[in-house]
Amino acid sequence: MSIHPSVLRSFGPSDKIIEKLVSDATQGLELDRTIAKIVWIYYIKADGTVVKTAYESIGAVAKALNVHHTVINNHLDKWIKGGIENNYLFSSELDSLELEKLMEISLLRKHNNLKVWVYDALTLELILDVFSSMKKAADYFNVDYRSLLKHLDTKIATMKGGKLILLFSNELTELEKESLLNKVKKTTNETTPVWVYRNVEGALVLIDNNKPSYSSKFLASKSLNISTITISKYLDSDKSYKGLYFYTTFKV
Repeated sequence: MSIHPSVLRSFGPSDKIIEKLVSDATQGLELDRTIAKIVWIYYIKADGTVVKTAYESIGAVAKALNVHHTVINNHLDKWIKGGIENNYLFSSELDSLELEKLMEISLLRKHNNLKVWVYDALTLELILDVFSSMKKAADYFNVDYRSLLKHLDTKIATMKGGKLILLFSNELTELEKESLLNKVKKTTNETTPVWVYRNVEGALVLIDNNKPSYSSKFLASKSLNISTITISKYLDSDKSYKGLYFYTTFKV
């Protein structure tokens, strides 16, 4: 609260005391809490579905989520992992890139401590017993964790780090292994990157001036005039074919 100096001159001592009392009383009050401003809530369901709802004020959001309005203020536009029980609050609608970022945060939280059992798809033997998180598994295979996540519990094999693997959120029983062993299917639309090297004075050197080679076995086959079957045979084998070495990851 403020009063123009010209008005203050007409006040007596008691008036100034009243003004000071009013000023002191309003200090620290978060008056903006009562101001109506639209709040968008993005709720992330367990299956990844996003539900968007708009409320006319912070107070309405606090009532809907059954929390104090200070909690709302503390989460508004903060991008806090988990939000308020998977409710993320914003003072404006998210665009497509922001929504993608929100999904990323939600997935990271959901799968951060998820144990992952990774099996060799051809033998159904465990690879390194169990990974304590999806990120640990991704780091082991040197890939983005999302490329593993989309294969989790699908019973569809994927090529990672030169191995055809299956990923599960629980350890398989012997019966489950037997039923899977003869039914392994590789993702039909997945491409396997290929890095092609020559041995130069005992060191592996990429054939294209140390730039990534080919985004798929098909493109490598077409460019080098070598069948994809041959490339698959020598892929990650550390053996050469006509002086060429083939890998699914960059070799330092």
